[in-house]
Parts: sequence; C-alpha cells; structure tokens
Amino acid sequence: MISFSNSNYSFEDFFAGIKNELSNIDYSFFTTEFSFEIIKYFIIPFLLFLIVLLVILLIANRYGFEKKLILKKEVEVKINDFLTEIIFSDYTPKETKEKINLFKEQEVPFRKKWCKAIILNNIITVKRNINGVNPNQMLLIYKYFGFHAYSDKLIRSSNWENKLLGIYHYQILEYKIKTGHIRPNIYVKNKFLKSNALIAVISLSDEKFEFLSKYQKKISTADELKILDIIYQKKSALPKNINDWIHNKNSSIVTLAIKLMVRYRESLTIDQINYLLTNPNDRVRKETLSAIRTLYAIEASDILIDYYKAETNKRNKISALKTMSVIGDNETKDFIASIMTQEKDLEVKFEMINCIIKIDKTFFDTYKTDDLSENDVVNRIILHVNNPHLN
Repeated sequence: MISFSNSNYSFEDFFAGIKNELSNIDYSFFTTEFSFEIIKYFIIPFLLFLIVLLVILLIANRYGFEKKLILKKEVEVKINDFLTEIIFSDYTPKETKEKINLFKEQEVPFRKKWCKAIILNNIITVKRNINGVNPNQMLLIYKYFGFHAYSDKLIRSSNWENKLLGIYHYQILEYKIKTGHIRPNIYVKNKFLKSNALIAVISLSDEKFEFLSKYQKKISTADELKILDIIYQKKSALPKNINDWIHNKNSSIVTLAIKLMVRYRESLTIDQINYLLTNPNDRVRKETLSAIRTLYAIEASDILIDYYKAETNKRNKISALKTMSVIGDNETKDFIASIMTQEKDLEVKFEMINCIIKIDKTFFDTYKTDDLSENDVVNRIILHVNNPHLN
C-alpha cells in the first residue's frame, strides 16, 4: 500500500509507488489458454453463424429470383393473350376500357414497374411489326392503360434519353395530337434528340411537306434517307411547290427536293438544272449531277460541258464525268479529249478516259500524242478501264 504519513513525501515518490504497485498486478488472466477459449467459444461460433446466415440469404434470394421469374413468365403469357384478344376484337371503346381496367385490377400486378414495362413493350412491338392493326384501336389501348401519362412525363424530363423514349412512343403509336410536344426538341443542341424529333414530327404531321419547306436547319444525310422513306411509306404525292424547294435558301431542303424528284421519277427542267449547277453548295451540285445521270436527262449534255469548265471541286468533276459518260454524245467526247492531256490528276484522268470509252469504244484504237509519257499513262489507264480487277 502507498502511505502518506510522511510529510516529506514528494510527488516523485508518489508516482514511483504507483509504478511499483502496478508491477505487482497478476496478469495471468490474459494467458494463451484464455485467448484460446475466447476464440473457441466466441469467435469461431460467431463466424460460423455468419456463414450459415449468408448461405441462407443466398438460397432465399435465389428462390425469390426463380419465383419472380416464373411469375413474370406467367404474367407475360396472360398479357400476350389479353392484348391479342382486345387488339383483334371488335370491342367498342367502352368495352375495351372496361376490360383493361378489369385486367389491371384482377389479372396482373399492374402496379409493378416490370409489369407495366412488359405491357407497353408488347403494345409497341405489335404496332411496329404487324401490318393491318387498327392504329386508332392501338392508341386507345395505350391510353386506357395510362401509358400516355408516362410518355408525357418522359418528354418533359430533363434527361435527353428519356425524351427520346417518349418521342419514340408517340411516333410508333401515331399519337398525332402530341406533335406539338415533340416540336420544341427539333431546335435543341443535342444532335440525337434533334434528329429523332425531326423524323417524328415529319412522320406524325399531315402537312409534312409544308413543314419541311419552312425548315431552316441543316439535315444530315441519314435523316434525309429516313425522311424519304417516311414519305415513300405514306405514299405522299410530290409537293406541287417543288420548284420553291429547289430555290430554298436551306441547302438541305434543296438536296431533299432533288432526291424527291428522283424518287418520283420527275424530270428536272433545263432551267432547274442550270440553277442547281450554279448553287454555291458543293453537295447540291453533286446531287444534281447524280439526278441528271439517274433520270437520264440527255438534254443536259451541253450544259455539263460549260459546267465542267467552271467546276473546281474534284469530287464534283469526277461526278460530272460519270454523268457525261451516261448522257454524253460526240460533242462531249471531243471536249473531254481536248482537255485530257492537260489533266494531271490521275483519278480525274481515269474518269475522263472511262467517259470517252463509254461514248466511243474505238476512240483509243488510233489515239496517239507526241508525249510518250502521256501515251504510257493513257495506255495504263485504258487497261484498268477495260479490266477493272487488274492490279
């Protein structure tokens, strides 16, 4: 024990006494044997309990997953049968609504997101892939299930991917009254959203040509093809004001007009050809050359000679030569032959020689120049023209 009877007892002596007492404590309580007992009776059972609990949870989770999968398959069968019945039946709108409400309440767990997703996807799949279904009936079914509110929520979302999905719903189901909700997305910066919105508006609009003629943004080549496909599927007639399209300030609309005329096999007039070949846009000129070639506008033969003299774009010059090889005559041949020796670009020269051969196969039988090097180049090109697979 530490005694304080001595009045001369200092702090140093006090701490020394404490240290001495602590050193006399028996630490045998924390022996190796005790530690082993702790591990044996507490830690190992606890770990075993955790392992067993984890196994039980995994089995329960797997069981739940399998049960949910079976439920989904059963629900999907019910949905397919029900949709087949109401889509291809002659139910009145009132009867259809009543049957859908009953189905939602009693047959399927409609409140579950996965259940709604199955129904909506099946409706869209049927509308997109099966010809002959009544579009009005499909739209009613879509609305009676309440999916129009979901699509509207998607379009109003700030997420562009959600907007795309909502636009897709409206387009596939031909929900024309919602065109106004889609239209603002045509002017956004996101090119994917802009593209899909444009195609959807054209698809849903009854006045698609009127809308296009006033459109001022650039249209991509891919979207041009989609627009042409929509117009072709809808069996729309060629716009009566197609000449206004040709004179449109938007080069995308001009290009689309040329493609429409080709699609409808509508010949370009001389005035239209002259105007289009002087368009400042390279692509418009190239599309015009392609149209002349496809429509076999032989009356443009003389125009192409003057055009070629002024053209500076290499790809367009090659396109012009390809067109002249289809509609050209002896005057065309003589013109090309007169400028051929001056041409140093082998790709252009190749097309010149190919054009001459298409017009007159015997022209090069007697062709010679004073330039031996030129003769050699011409002969090599002739071999490639006559033997396309020659390396």
